[in-house]
Amino acid sequence: MGEFTSFIVKSSYILPFYKLEDDAIYKKAREQGNVNLISKDADFSELINRLGSPPKLIYLKTGNCDNKKLWNFLRGHIKEAIEILVSTDVTVVEME
Repeated sequence: MGEFTSFIVKSSYILPFYKLEDDAIYKKAREQGNVNLISKDADFSELINRLGSPPKLIYLKTGNCDNKKLWNFLRGHIKEAIEILVSTDVTVVEME
């Protein structure tokens, strides 16, 4: 797989998309093109499987956990997940 050098992460709260329905967030991400979503919401996986990509998705199947546990989990796995999305035709990477 190829090496990626940088990426930008933005929260839905910063954008501010947190009040939008999932399909509206999907549509905005699709319009932007080269977007990878990170979510614990299974609806995004279903939208991408049904409507296609972009966007691509890192689907976190970690269940309920505090932020510290989530960030520790991501640190150990996020680079590999992003690498898969940017260098292959895979549209959804599930992380458990």
